[in-house]
Amino acid sequence: MAFAAVIDDTQYLEGLYFMSSTDSTIIAGETTNINIKLFQDMGSYENPFTGSVTAIISDSNGNQTIYPVSGNYTISNVTIDTPGDYSLNIVASYPNYGLAVGTLNVVNAVANVSGSLVINSKNTLSIKVTDSDGSPLVRKSITVDGSTVGTTTQSLTTLNDGTISLQMTPSSYGTVNIIHAGHVIGTIPVVPAYTQNARIGGTTEDNVSLSVEIAKSGWTEGTSNVMLTRDDQFSDALAAVPLSKKLNAPILMTDSSALDERVLAGLRQLSARNVYIIGGTAAISQSIQDSLSSMGFNVTRIAGAQRYDTAAMISSVVGVDNTYTIYLANGYGIPDAIAVSAFAAEQGSPILLTEQAQLPASTIQALTDLGADNIVLLGGEAVISSEVENELGIKYSVKRWGGYDRYDTQSTIFRNLLNTENP
Repeated sequence: MAFAAVIDDTQYLEGLYFMSSTDSTIIAGETTNINIKLFQDMGSYENPFTGSVTAIISDSNGNQTIYPVSGNYTISNVTIDTPGDYSLNIVASYPNYGLAVGTLNVVNAVANVSGSLVINSKNTLSIKVTDSDGSPLVRKSITVDGSTVGTTTQSLTTLNDGTISLQMTPSSYGTVNIIHAGHVIGTIPVVPAYTQNARIGGTTEDNVSLSVEIAKSGWTEGTSNVMLTRDDQFSDALAAVPLSKKLNAPILMTDSSALDERVLAGLRQLSARNVYIIGGTAAISQSIQDSLSSMGFNVTRIAGAQRYDTAAMISSVVGVDNTYTIYLANGYGIPDAIAVSAFAAEQGSPILLTEQAQLPASTIQALTDLGADNIVLLGGEAVISSEVENELGIKYSVKRWGGYDRYDTQSTIFRNLLNTENP
């Protein structure tokens, strides 16, 4: 109980105390009752005051509001909108005399939200409503106004721990207000399903400079491993993405015949020690390899006679990590391989290449060596024929992620990757 000292030594009414902490601390905007007990003798609860009184509540500027007090010493229908400390003066009515003073603490309600609202998605959020000191507010009526974001307004009641559970599907951007007692006590912004990061290499002029900028953005000095591919064809680079993840190695690109000076500067900036050349000497010349070796780099070439063979050799280094799934793309179907490459790298799944109507021997051997269970064909029958699909179906579980064009195929790939953990 909160004790309030007497400030006037007149007879009869000398002091008061609040019946509970919720009587001395009230929430801004709420209409509430304040229960007090009055007594005659300072410091003694054995001699209660029984006369009639009037309550006067004063703010720090001296503005006063007078309230009647019922016979059981309840001050009814008190509403204070502005947080702060207020003086409660209890004045005895004639024929009694005296004055007792207490302090009312008016605090804000606060809504603590876990999570955010994603546009066009069904969101479930938990909200905890407390006072400004962190104490939970129990059985309070809360309004969640979703009208500005294209959804409904909800009326909820806090549980015994001060929490409410909210489900909302906003259809437009904006801010949802959480309201209690006419006060906005919290907000929830509606955010995009994804956040676009800053553009990497926005001013670059070619693939070489773009690859260097990506390496600078994603890797720091002290990166041990770097991969090197040709800058004018991408089958080797795409097949190498899972190996890039495994080795934590950025992929740099260079002209096939001579090492680009920007690439050499990038290697030195990263303090790279090991360079993995992807592709044969037609892709990255022997003179580039010799030049890197003479500079002190440890150089390893992963190469086959054709792009299919190179992809197969890369897969032998990558292996199959848990998923036992292989992604199979047309050797010239670059958009399909691009769409799956980052996900395959994260899964630890190799990317192999095929011709449209025939499986290359190196691809067939790689599938056997890897012990694959599942094969996902990327693209429709125009890029990987039904004959190839049927041949693979004899030994493996085969799925096709394809559409009527490269854009539809990309959409199909993303839907499958985002809706299933393992294809």
